[in-house]
Amino acid sequence: MFDVLIKNGHVIDGTGKPRCRADIGIRDGRIEAIGDLGVAAAKEVIDATGRAICPGFIDTHVHLDIMLLVDRANEASLSQGITTVILGQDGLSYAPLSPANLRTYARYLGGLNGYPDIGWDWQSVSEYRARFHRQVALNTCYQVPHGAVRLEAVGFQDVPLIGEDLERAKRLVAQAFEEGAVAFSTGLSYYPQSWSTTEELVELCKVAARSGRPFVIHTRTVWRTLPSDWLTAATVEAIEIGRKSGASVHFSHFRTTPRNAGRVAELMAPIDEALRQGLDITLELYPYPSGSGFVMFLIPGWAHEGGPEALLRRVRDPATRRRIARSMWQESTVPPALDDVVTYVPSEKNAWAMGLTFEAIARRMGVDDVAEAILVLLAEENLQVGYRGSPPGDVQIWERLNQDFLELVSRPYYMVGSDSIHIGRHPHPRTWGTFPRFLRLARERGYPTLEALINRMTEVPARRFGLKDRGTLEPGKAADVVVFDPETVRDTATYENPVQKAVGIDYVLVNGQVAYRDGRATGVLAGRALPE
Repeated sequence: MFDVLIKNGHVIDGTGKPRCRADIGIRDGRIEAIGDLGVAAAKEVIDATGRAICPGFIDTHVHLDIMLLVDRANEASLSQGITTVILGQDGLSYAPLSPANLRTYARYLGGLNGYPDIGWDWQSVSEYRARFHRQVALNTCYQVPHGAVRLEAVGFQDVPLIGEDLERAKRLVAQAFEEGAVAFSTGLSYYPQSWSTTEELVELCKVAARSGRPFVIHTRTVWRTLPSDWLTAATVEAIEIGRKSGASVHFSHFRTTPRNAGRVAELMAPIDEALRQGLDITLELYPYPSGSGFVMFLIPGWAHEGGPEALLRRVRDPATRRRIARSMWQESTVPPALDDVVTYVPSEKNAWAMGLTFEAIARRMGVDDVAEAILVLLAEENLQVGYRGSPPGDVQIWERLNQDFLELVSRPYYMVGSDSIHIGRHPHPRTWGTFPRFLRLARERGYPTLEALINRMTEVPARRFGLKDRGTLEPGKAADVVVFDPETVRDTATYENPVQKAVGIDYVLVNGQVAYRDGRATGVLAGRALPE
């Protein structure tokens, strides 16, 4: 007898092959049989008539490093068909760290991941991964984060990572791989990673190469000497790190934006050339025209030195705060935008700010300089403020970007990552809508095929991150399964109303157990820390 029998559906197995009519029998958390299973008995039978059956989606870029330990069912992910998430993104995560550095980084990243009372009592990668194993609804994978490694090696300082400090950092990375990390990640727009040199990253990535693990990069937006075409220079730097270290390279959220809509060929030119030369490169993206993050991203590097306590003193001092504000306008490659929207503050005192633009917040505060108003809010909220960009007002730019996103995800080395942030009352809509939005856009425009798109959401990321028993539907594989209506599946989350579930996702199984049905999470916590 099967535990679960899914009948009468059209199986899209994740490989890109055409769908076929079949049943799927599941026992003990694994797929036991696929085919015409007739009148086989099962404890639960799911009628998938008119539905597609595919592997669970793998979210290759998500910021659930802390909030998944609070919201363990995480309906925002399950309702999209996501069964596995890759943590440790952008070099911004929490292991390996000593107790003192863990407290420091937890506070520093509060505007991104929250700072709840969860018992911050781990140090190693293995201890951190164990906090998720069979205790949350989703499977989790972890990347060793550059920020934590650098913090352990040299602290929150703008100093070179060389000599014994570099050797210690390399040992930390190697140990993380031994304890189950699936990649080495960095975000060169965030501190302390932004202080790193290309040479430092080459040396750390040599460790990844020896372990057969990829290097995952949010490309640089912080430069000591700003190149004239810094966007292309950042791409070239990432490629050179891969070339010199021997590590495979995975680009985070690599897509066109309103500033270069329609210029996919230009965006991809350095990567296409590197691929022709034989480099191992993959990329991911989300299908939205703007991003999201935490306000610390906007502050110049010199203000971060010494860590969160030193930064807090600076933003609370009026003269230094004004100096920081001037630097945000004059020195940053990514200055504040007046229509950026605050998504998160922890206090009720400033809850009014969530959902308002930076410009509206400055007006309400009676502060002339928008950057200084942001810093005042940051000071009052102990550095914990999240924000997102606003979409373009031009409908034609939206449409051009949608075409770009579909063109990019059609490439066989692309995959999907929501880059979702799971705190605040007014998050970016990608938190609830990324995967069904791609499914809807592809259906409406006729490309890529559903089989190809499912492949980018399942087998391609499983292969990149070494998840050997995920990503495809075949006997013996783990039973991470989505049952959905390919004709009606769509996102409903919008910039105006972002906390809304997708429609058309009927069932989501994680390790053979039904984690989502009838539009809600079941409460089953069957997720595993991968690889086991």
